[in-house]
Amino acid sequence: MFRRFDPARPVSVLAGAVMLGILAGLVSAAFLSITGEPSIEDAIAIEEANAAKATDHAGATGLGQDGLANPGHEEAPEVSRAAQKGAGLFGAYGLTGAAFGALFGITFVGLRRRVPRLLSRALVAGAVLGGAITLSPWLKYPPNPPAVGDPATLAERQTLYFTVIILTLVVLFGAAQLSARLRTAGWVDDQRLLLVALAVVVPMAVVYALLPPAPDEIAVPATLLWRFRLASLGGNLLLWGILALGFGAAATAAERRDGAPASRAPAAHTAPAS
Repeated sequence: MFRRFDPARPVSVLAGAVMLGILAGLVSAAFLSITGEPSIEDAIAIEEANAAKATDHAGATGLGQDGLANPGHEEAPEVSRAAQKGAGLFGAYGLTGAAFGALFGITFVGLRRRVPRLLSRALVAGAVLGGAITLSPWLKYPPNPPAVGDPATLAERQTLYFTVIILTLVVLFGAAQLSARLRTAGWVDDQRLLLVALAVVVPMAVVYALLPPAPDEIAVPATLLWRFRLASLGGNLLLWGILALGFGAAATAAERRDGAPASRAPAAHTAPAS
């Protein structure tokens, strides 16, 4: 897959990152099918049990759940659970991996002057994107199982989620600029890193404090909820980890491969001095 990969060419970087992102997404889907799907099944079972109780109560009073007599049957879901946790899960994470890979490739190219070493650059790109897209919103708005949450609040939840991502990226960009200025000013590394860390932690703490809480009421056991949330976090961090480490290893191997012929070239023959 990476035989013609050239980390010095942006097009090659983008294509390689997308391909590796798809692979990382499929691995993460396999992980989540084992760790996350049982929690989803349990949440759906609780939702169905609550719906059955409401239906029984409505039947006893002669009214539907909407307060009308003779309630109709609920429509069957457009996609079955078997498809959702099979092809749907792997397809969704394959597309997610491709999108994350594209973002990773763009970031990797953008960091080429600041971080010249390929493995370090890949790790920095993965850490920045994984922190901003996965970890930061998870800390403020951790995900809930699909059966939990009011569909009417979906737009609000999405807006809050992307607001955290954008603000995190702004804070990280500002911290990177501060780090560069401090390095130019001659600050020693321990003092510089401490100040940069504070420049990330303090603004993000303010962001988390000012943003409103999640709008949904949680109606599932806390153990089930956090089991799903931790599985979701682990699956997404696994995706970023495979992408960053795999890409860094591939880039380093390609650099070594392309540089090897020159290093092994025989020295030019010189005639002995007479």
